[in-house]
Amino acid sequence: MDVGHLFNAIKKQPSLTCITYVDLASFIRHASLLKNDILQPQPQRISVSHAPDVLPDSVMTFLATSLDMSSDTVDNLWYIVKDLVWELPMSAETSAEDEVAFKIHGHKLGLVEHTLYPPVKTCTNPDCTAWQHGTLLKKEEQRQIVGFTHSEGAKPAWTVHLKCRECNTNYQFNYSIKDQFRTYYSGIPQHIQVSDHQFVELNLAMHWMDLMQIVVSATNCGHLYGIAQTRCTHDDADHWQFGSVITTEQVWDCFVILALLDDHQL
Repeated sequence: MDVGHLFNAIKKQPSLTCITYVDLASFIRHASLLKNDILQPQPQRISVSHAPDVLPDSVMTFLATSLDMSSDTVDNLWYIVKDLVWELPMSAETSAEDEVAFKIHGHKLGLVEHTLYPPVKTCTNPDCTAWQHGTLLKKEEQRQIVGFTHSEGAKPAWTVHLKCRECNTNYQFNYSIKDQFRTYYSGIPQHIQVSDHQFVELNLAMHWMDLMQIVVSATNCGHLYGIAQTRCTHDDADHWQFGSVITTEQVWDCFVILALLDDHQL
């Protein structure tokens, strides 16, 4: 959809005539951040390549309250921009305004700006009947985590595990688990899991690798990060289940996992 068709479609909807460009841009950005949350409650047979017609209640409420819109306005606007939203890549970073909106209006609905989903939406086991039918993975487990970022310190987040009901493969953010065997996905992930509830952003992991090449120890990498993190405060981090201190073992695990994944790409 080009800009002309977008604005013409908006003009035809009486409930959208007073919407501002800023609200339109925020709507598209917030909806794009929540694509996985929009897709997960949909029926199993729905296509992952097309935007669903109906928004989940939690996403509908979040968009309405955070942008001061009625439910009808959100519904009408979603119908117009859904295909555009679905084509946009999910941003790895959020603005300060986005974080405030999610903190005030999203957290109580179970929506956060940082949720790590597996990169697959259907089972990838060729021997599984679910893979043969292309049905969506629906059995899920949510976990609170801490994400260690390069520029914003340690941030509260969530990760979602998806389990195939047919073959019991457990799909997590970095890898899948089947019969106690862990298989990493191809490519380098944007966040590397270093323990059950701690993930390190790729940019930070690369920074540590650079430091360790100039004889900075893993212990000192952790200490330097802790010092830098004092400038990045998050009020909601105090109420999170897990601490925001990186350990030497987690720095080393990050280094080893990233090195192995990088070597596997060669």
